[in-house]
Amino acid sequence: MGESRWGRSVLVCAAVGLVAAAGVTAVRMSGADDDQPGRVLSTVRTPLAPAAPSGVPETAEPTGPTAAPPPNQNKALVLQNKLYKVGRIPASKCKEPTVRATSLAKVKLYYTQFLGCLNKAWAPVVREAGYRFWAPKLVVYAGRSTNTFCDLTSTAVYCDGTIYMSADYDLKNQATYDPLWTRTTMAFLIAHEYGHHVQAMTGILQASHEREMVLSSTAMQLLESRRRELQASCLSGVYLGADKQYFPARGSWLLKWNWTVRNRGDEWNPKRTHGNKTNHSRWSRAGFAAADPAACNTFTAKQTAVS
Repeated sequence: MGESRWGRSVLVCAAVGLVAAAGVTAVRMSGADDDQPGRVLSTVRTPLAPAAPSGVPETAEPTGPTAAPPPNQNKALVLQNKLYKVGRIPASKCKEPTVRATSLAKVKLYYTQFLGCLNKAWAPVVREAGYRFWAPKLVVYAGRSTNTFCDLTSTAVYCDGTIYMSADYDLKNQATYDPLWTRTTMAFLIAHEYGHHVQAMTGILQASHEREMVLSSTAMQLLESRRRELQASCLSGVYLGADKQYFPARGSWLLKWNWTVRNRGDEWNPKRTHGNKTNHSRWSRAGFAAADPAACNTFTAKQTAVS
C-alpha cells in the first residue's frame, strides 16, 4: 500500500515552526538511500533561543499533480496506519555522538552519525509495517543555500527525501547559550525531521497534507498541521526512548531534554501550526516513555490534546 502511493510523484509541502528566535542556515552531504519515492517536502522553522521568539513559520501550499486517493484511504493512512501496530522499536544501541558543535565539520559529523543510528532503528520498523524503507539524504549547511526547490529559510527542513540541518544555528547556540541545551536541541531536531521521514515512508505525510487541502476552514487546516507536527515530535521521543540505555538519556542530559521539549510551542505564532508548549511536551515525552509509535497517533486525539 505504501509503495504504490509514491509512484505518482506527488509533491507535498509543509512548514514547521517550533520556538524562539529563528536562524537561517546550509555544505552538502548525502546519505545512501534505497528507493527514492515521489517528491515530499516538509520544512521546519526552529528557534535560536527559547526566550526570544521571532519570525512567523509559514506553511507552503502543496503543488504538483493534484490526483489524490479517496478521502477514506487518507483517513485510514493517518488514523489506522500499520506503523501504530509494530510495537516498541528496537534500540539502535548508539551512543550520543561525542563531537560538539564548534565547527561546521563537527556539526556535519554529529548529524551524520546520528542519522546512521536513526536508520538502524527505523528500517526494520517501517518494513515490519509493510512499507518500503529508504534512507534520507542529509545536507548540513552554513550560510545561504543555493537550493531553490526547497524552502531553506528555516533552520531544520525535511524536503524531497532530504533532511537539511543548519550548522549556523547550532554553532551560535553552542557559542552563545548552554552547550548542554545545544546537544539536546540537536538530538531532538534531527530525530523530529526523521519523524517526518517516517511519515513520508508510511504514507502519513502525504495523506495528512491532502486531508488538510480539502478541509473547509483555516482552523481545521491548522488543526491538521498540528496533528502532523506533534506526531513528528512524538516519533522523535520514540527513538530516544528506545535508545535511552545506550545513548544514554539520563541525569542532567535527560533533565535538559525535558526542559527543551517543554519550551517548544507555537503560542507566539498567530498561525498556530505546531502545538502549544504543553502539548508539545506531552507528545514528546509520551513517545519517549513508550518507545512505541502507537503512542504517537495524534490523529485520533481530542482537539484539546493537539491545540
